[in-house]
Amino acid sequence: MRVRRLLAAAVAVAVAALSVLASRADAAAGAAPGYVAADLAVGVALAGAALVAAGATAERLLVAGAGAAWLAGSVFAEVRSLHQGMLLVALVAFPDGRIRGPVRVSLVAAAAVVAFGLVPQVGVAALFATVAAVALLGAARLRGAFPAAAGGVLASALLYAWWSGRHDAPVPPLAVYEAALLTVAAGFAVATRLVRRDAARLADTALGGGLSAGLPGLREVLAGLIGDPGLRIEMWDPVAERFRDPATGGARPAEQRPAFPVRDGGALVAQVVTGSRAMADPPTAAAVGTAVALAVANHRLREAHERHVAELEAARRRLLAVTDRERDRAAQALRTGVIAALDKAAAELARRDSSGTGPQLAALLDEAATELGLAAADVRRIVGGAPPLALGEGRLRAAVEALAAASPVPVAVRVDPTLAADAAVETALFYVCSEALTNVAKHAGGGRAWIDLRCVSGHVVLDVGDDGCGAADPRGSGLQGLADRLAAVGGRLAVTSPPGGGTVVTATVGLTSGSPPARPAVPAQPLPR
Repeated sequence: MRVRRLLAAAVAVAVAALSVLASRADAAAGAAPGYVAADLAVGVALAGAALVAAGATAERLLVAGAGAAWLAGSVFAEVRSLHQGMLLVALVAFPDGRIRGPVRVSLVAAAAVVAFGLVPQVGVAALFATVAAVALLGAARLRGAFPAAAGGVLASALLYAWWSGRHDAPVPPLAVYEAALLTVAAGFAVATRLVRRDAARLADTALGGGLSAGLPGLREVLAGLIGDPGLRIEMWDPVAERFRDPATGGARPAEQRPAFPVRDGGALVAQVVTGSRAMADPPTAAAVGTAVALAVANHRLREAHERHVAELEAARRRLLAVTDRERDRAAQALRTGVIAALDKAAAELARRDSSGTGPQLAALLDEAATELGLAAADVRRIVGGAPPLALGEGRLRAAVEALAAASPVPVAVRVDPTLAADAAVETALFYVCSEALTNVAKHAGGGRAWIDLRCVSGHVVLDVGDDGCGAADPRGSGLQGLADRLAAVGGRLAVTSPPGGGTVVTATVGLTSGSPPARPAVPAQPLPR
């Protein structure tokens, strides 16, 4: 910033000094006051436009130099064409003061010849027209509009001067040329700010329209902005030390197209592969690079988040599997050990010979047999929530029918005979059935319930409904626990429970654990009695 201020001060001082010298030279040559004022106005306008313009310092120095050269031409006849050469270079290099490509280098070389006064004015007009054509063909947006318009205006003014030398001109050619230079000066100050705003708008459009949709969305936005449907964004893989295209799963097309590297804090993060000429413009390339760098950072954060979530889901599935195995092992131990022993003891007491016992002892033995039966029933209720057999491959049907048979509320069951899911999925659905039927018995107050288990579009859909009082709270601990269990296998739980309209618990899950979550299905109609 300090260097720019010093350069601005130096330009102001130089232009002021040259303005004094130019006014004295014009006065000494007997020029009219109006001519002197117009002469000074052109030089000061070009220099002033450079000072107030936005953008690259090199470009602004070229325009300021053209203003100084115009004033110097009034003092030294040898440099009267210098301002034309500097303006040609400024238009070729607009807006960043850089020369790119062999065509533009050739134009700059021709401008050097013009600066030494070796080209007739009609030739200079042709050169300005060529610059205008190159700007129209080779630049994008406002970056090509200003040099094209300025080159056309100056070419027209010089052609008018050439024509006026052969005809009676209604307007002095010098006045036309000075008006053209004043127009170019004003246009330069405005165009540089429009170019900067255009670059900011491009970045805002890319960031606002593409980042929310990730790299694929940004690719679509950038392709539209710079006019290249085949644009690709390839991320740099520091481990494999190569670029990969997220849109194609890593595969890259074989054709060779220009690639523009994108860096974030000096580190290579991606490249934009496109044949659009808009990327040759530094502000456009910078705006695109900013958007791509942010999108890549978001993409990597999203990938890390998805990996973390997948690891948590896998850990939750492992924890549930371990818990289910331990519960099944305990339930099996109770069935084969405790319940069998209690049933055996109760049976032996029932078969006892009570002929030799007194009535008091017989009563005690009968009470013991009853208590043993009650104890066995209590244990059965404890293990009733665990699957009676290993689930998976369609064995859920028998387990659900066993739950329905044990329910104190009449339960109608309908199961798709083709249903077969993996063990984790069938186990989760079994517990949904078990918990839902327990809630029906405890809270619904209805006279009947139903279970409907079916396959829909590659997913298993389970409905457990009742005709009770409804108004069930889906945020209750029991239903929330079921929702968490289903989520661990990629499923979802929905509860429909209008007051007085009964309750339907709907579980939707893929046939295999970890399948993409499905939208909860519409509950089926109640089964007939």
